[in-house]
Amino acid sequence: MTDAAGPLPGPDPVAAEDRARANFYALLARLYGAAPDASLLSTIAAADELPAVGEGAARDFAASWRALIAQSAATDEQAAAEEYQRLFIGVGRSEVSLHASGYIGGAGSSALAELRGALSRLGLGRREGVGVYEDHLAAICETMRVLIGGAPGIEPRSIAQQREFFATYLAPWAESCCNAIRNSSVANYYHRVAEFTQFFVAIERDSFAID
Repeated sequence: MTDAAGPLPGPDPVAAEDRARANFYALLARLYGAAPDASLLSTIAAADELPAVGEGAARDFAASWRALIAQSAATDEQAAAEEYQRLFIGVGRSEVSLHASGYIGGAGSSALAELRGALSRLGLGRREGVGVYEDHLAAICETMRVLIGGAPGIEPRSIAQQREFFATYLAPWAESCCNAIRNSSVANYYHRVAEFTQFFVAIERDSFAID
């Protein structure tokens, strides 16, 4: 995770569309960082649906958000906690890895080391006391949130910098990770989270290709 979090003081310098993107990344960071508690489940369940406009990825994204809203309403805190434990922590070994190093990188390369170098160049790094490594999906989503929306003492970064980080450290493995979650017999609530993640990443990829 980065060493800064929370809203910027004063007038918001981030466009509404980008703020919405940052908020979705923040939600994904929270959901992959730990099981949702009752408050978060209730918040998602009460969220507004997205307009199902257009075709393809945009319509699928809206539908996946609607499905996540419904699943959040039908899931209780204990069930979500037990599922998260079995899926991502386990006993000895998790069902599904949430680390980029489990999906990318080969002989002579280290996804984690390369990511740490990129974060250093951006002036970011893992906060003291944070238990997950920088290549954890939650940490990468949190980094995207900061790149888009900024944080105290950290200005939002350019679209070019966002695109480069996304293309290098999230897009190459997010699909495989989400497929692993959706294919797991353990996944129930997180099946919907992974599905939503896939369509959100697809929307981001399409948007970066246009900008």
